[in-house]
Amino acid sequence: MSQSGIFTKSNLIYIPLSVTTAHTLNFLCNSPLSTWQEFPPKLPTSVYSSIFFTPLLLFLSLSFEPIQSSKRFYTLLSLALIFVSIPLSFRELYPPTIQNAFVAYGVLLGLKMLLFIKYNRSYLNQEGSNQKKEFKSFLWMIFNSRFNSYIIPPKKENSNEKENSLIITSPTTSQINKKIINRTIITFTKILILDLVTLISTKYTMIIPEKPYQLRLLEFFTKGIPAFTMSSMLQYLNFLLCVYLMLSVYSYDIYTIINATFYRLFLHSSSEEINHKPILIKSGLLTPSEYVSLKEWMITFLFNTKHLFSEPWMASSPRDFWSTRWQLMISESFKELGFLPVKNVFAPFVPKKIANMMGVLGAFGVSALLHEYLIIGQFNIWTGEHLFFFMIHGVIFILWEAIFGRKNINEYSKIKRFFKWFLLLIIYLSVLPAFIEPLRRRPEIFEIPSFFVKY
Repeated sequence: MSQSGIFTKSNLIYIPLSVTTAHTLNFLCNSPLSTWQEFPPKLPTSVYSSIFFTPLLLFLSLSFEPIQSSKRFYTLLSLALIFVSIPLSFRELYPPTIQNAFVAYGVLLGLKMLLFIKYNRSYLNQEGSNQKKEFKSFLWMIFNSRFNSYIIPPKKENSNEKENSLIITSPTTSQINKKIINRTIITFTKILILDLVTLISTKYTMIIPEKPYQLRLLEFFTKGIPAFTMSSMLQYLNFLLCVYLMLSVYSYDIYTIINATFYRLFLHSSSEEINHKPILIKSGLLTPSEYVSLKEWMITFLFNTKHLFSEPWMASSPRDFWSTRWQLMISESFKELGFLPVKNVFAPFVPKKIANMMGVLGAFGVSALLHEYLIIGQFNIWTGEHLFFFMIHGVIFILWEAIFGRKNINEYSKIKRFFKWFLLLIIYLSVLPAFIEPLRRRPEIFEIPSFFVKY
């Protein structure tokens, strides 16, 4: 199918790539030598933005074709590393609104770049195989935020009717409208609660000790000096609620509303007999195959997957918390980039259980690096607290299953479940300051979006 017209996928990449490259080169040729006396130089915001987005656009332009050579593989890997390194290089030179956004983009899109390279590096090895997958460009992965994520299992021949009834394969107009209306009401309610919690957080200023929490925790065990007070813990819990609501609203709820609206306008049809091509195919933005894949994925995302969070306060084991209740949108990234590679490295030399343990530490290690990236890029500080926080959670995960086993929570009695919930709560609260304190050491930079509260 020919993709004529200006709105083709390639043009949507090559046009801004040409603009950003030309803008950057023009500044390089005409800027005075004094600009480059320090590194990194303080560049105009528009030039900084062009430098930041150029590697991303180059990556996009090279991802329309499969990775068929080692040269393309290393080029894409280099572009991904350059892209994520730019916000770290220019930290503290720009206002928090710009810098924090670029750091967030660097984390999320950097993860997706690495996932794209991993998923497609062995594309050629599938030639001659009956299970050869269809190649999809990186542009598809940017939109598809929960790649291959069936939280509710797909229909199976031996599954019962109750399970099958949960799967929606062709939503009606009323179901889509109901999704948009309900999610909008829930989102607005969460925003009001977020503003109330934020008001409490700004009213009672936190005094954060300069000494990293892991060192204070060590002093508690060696000298008996308390690592935190009850008052500070209450403030930490209040701020954790702020973070939870902020992520819930701005990383999922609003995104869901946008996706549902997009699906309602461009992908849904109340009539099954359509004699004309959908506008996304007609304009050249999508091939018929990509259109069908996009439609199927959006139905899965909107109707057959759980929320970003699934009542994390109800978790009664580390596996239950991290695998099924907290940050479900990027949990697959940690599995693909941390757990599986580390497990596969150790598998030939150690028993399977040990390899799995190393894989767990690998997954939490990737999460730790991601969060340290955020702290360094946004606040220009490094205390190692997030590294400690996530790695100690990996150790807790391993020790918990070594002691209690890996039973399903439904197999426990209510008393045992409550005991494990309470024990897990105490353990998690004891290390919570290591997560909160780096975010609050520079409150002038970390601002929670609010409609009614002014900092």
